[in-house]
Amino acid sequence: MLERLTFKVGPDQGGEPLALGLRPSVTIFVGPNNSGKSKALREIRDSLISGDPYSLIIKDVERRRWSEKEARDGFVSMKADRPDHPGASDGLHYLRNEGGVAEVIEAEFVRDATASEPNASQRRRMWNNYFFEKVIMLDGQTRMNLLSPQKRRDLKHPRYPFEKLFTSDVKRAQLRDLIHRSTNLYLALDATEADDLHVRFSKTPPNDERNLSDANINFMRACLKLEDVSDGIRAFSGILLQLHVGTPEVIIVDEPEAFLHPSLAYTLGKELARGAAEENKYVFAATHSSQFLMGAIASGAAVNIVRLTYDGRVGAARLLESEELSKLMQDPLLRSTGILEGLFVDHVVVGEANADRAFYQEINSRLLNARDPRGAANTLFLNAENKTTIHRVIAPLRRLGIPAAGIVDVDAVNEGVADTLAAISVPEGERQSFQNKRASVKAALKATGKDPKRDGGISVLRGSDLEMAENLLDDFAKYGLFIVPVGELERWLPELDVARAKEKWLHQVFAAMGSDPKMPGYAVPGSNDVWQFIGRVTDWLTMPNRKGIPRSSH
Repeated sequence: MLERLTFKVGPDQGGEPLALGLRPSVTIFVGPNNSGKSKALREIRDSLISGDPYSLIIKDVERRRWSEKEARDGFVSMKADRPDHPGASDGLHYLRNEGGVAEVIEAEFVRDATASEPNASQRRRMWNNYFFEKVIMLDGQTRMNLLSPQKRRDLKHPRYPFEKLFTSDVKRAQLRDLIHRSTNLYLALDATEADDLHVRFSKTPPNDERNLSDANINFMRACLKLEDVSDGIRAFSGILLQLHVGTPEVIIVDEPEAFLHPSLAYTLGKELARGAAEENKYVFAATHSSQFLMGAIASGAAVNIVRLTYDGRVGAARLLESEELSKLMQDPLLRSTGILEGLFVDHVVVGEANADRAFYQEINSRLLNARDPRGAANTLFLNAENKTTIHRVIAPLRRLGIPAAGIVDVDAVNEGVADTLAAISVPEGERQSFQNKRASVKAALKATGKDPKRDGGISVLRGSDLEMAENLLDDFAKYGLFIVPVGELERWLPELDVARAKEKWLHQVFAAMGSDPKMPGYAVPGSNDVWQFIGRVTDWLTMPNRKGIPRSSH
């Protein structure tokens, strides 16, 4: 039904726009706040049901040309009752659309749906008529109403979700099992009240919802009503019902994790990805939930994941490789860092250990609170296991197009940095030059007979040796790796009277910095020291054409 989704922008400024091949599956939009995720969903909906060409993010949603059988089956599925209004002509079929009622001639519909080069306006009108009832946009309020009672109409020819569910023992059993595994409640359809069908929930499965025996009536009387269960259970169950039983072929969900416990968000992501392929449906979702995302990836189904960004000047759309994301989920080190949360922010800063993460995050927070431009807004601070594993956190984030800076102590120059140079995307032809400079700085530091980590960092050097070390730090900084010039984390803020031993330093330095901005002694941003250091990190994170981010292949 759908063939291709084309954006107005691509992953790289000035590059080709991103174009995705579509098949029955899930396409998930991730990215920071105000990056255009919700806007993209609305533009997809508008393109499908009204052909609205005015958009900022989505250039086109291409529909696949149908075979004659597909066209005739599609026409049958969209026929509605003849409207009772003046001007209705015999011999035509009718359906609802945005204008109210459309008259559709089957032969013209089939011609336009199967033509290789149809008239653009005719094709657009035909598709928009078809898609009006085939697209559902699930915002927060709509999700709460998905399980509202429905009239029991013609059970011999079920058309609406509850009718289809009521007349299919297989579908009811499948949906009931999905919901029970995640909520410990069983869904039941209650036909004992007038001509309505109601959704109920129970701690035990129903025996036979389709009879009116005393046993079934008593069972339904004891069931939980919709208002007796949480919003999360109602939203979760309603979305799965639309997926497996609903009429829409395109389901658009903004923030599917809303109302859901993280475990339910994970299950919903998994079921939407798996179910979309099984039910031959197209699902588009925008999320801030790493749990929902992990569930979709873990389903094993083919999933499109697109990261949208917008820095106030230009936007970008990058297709994230499922294989790359799977690595993030499978690697215990990366999972433990919360690395997937980096998909939902503008920038990431990675320190060596938890103390580094906590301290630099606090420094950045105070810069932001002071409205100091050296602070990096919407930035996630993570930590690796140590300096030798920072590259394992930085590299996958950068391959996903996320600016991820690293901060390491000065003794990083003592280590072989081949993995780090690859992780920060230093051109291969320049890596030996970096290695040579690093070896020279290492030798100069060793020749001083001092411990640069504790005795002042590169300031233990003099003259040309100092200049050489400064140049090396500048070279790494251009690629987003920042070496602490004063030696190590614990040497920042020397004016504070705290012990510099690692075991107690973080607790003591936070106490010395103060926690109440209104109290005397509260540490505020200064002109140099760690404040200026984080300012340099921010400069790289926010630089439009920063070095160190590999160009996308899409």
